[in-house]
Amino acid sequence: MTSQTYDAQSVPARKLEARVRKFRGKLFVANASLAFELDEVAELIFRSVDGVATLQQIGEKVAAEYDISVAEAVSDCAELLAQLTENGMVEWPAVSSHQ
Repeated sequence: MTSQTYDAQSVPARKLEARVRKFRGKLFVANASLAFELDEVAELIFRSVDGVATLQQIGEKVAAEYDISVAEAVSDCAELLAQLTENGMVEWPAVSSHQ
């Protein structure tokens, strides 16, 4: 498994293959073989992934909403987005190699 590091100015985007469903008040993100149930914080992070906002901007939004430090929020966002990236639900177009 390859681990990629993203800086605060990296811009995540949802992959087209990622399916999103709200069921009984919970948000689920899935691909062909795996689904994640997102809690309230993870839902805010995922919904903020728009292919325009940077990791820093998403972290700032989370920090403001939950009254935590921006550094902690950015770290938490990076951790969740790394998991979603590894499972094919998020991509980082500016750092992907296009051939």
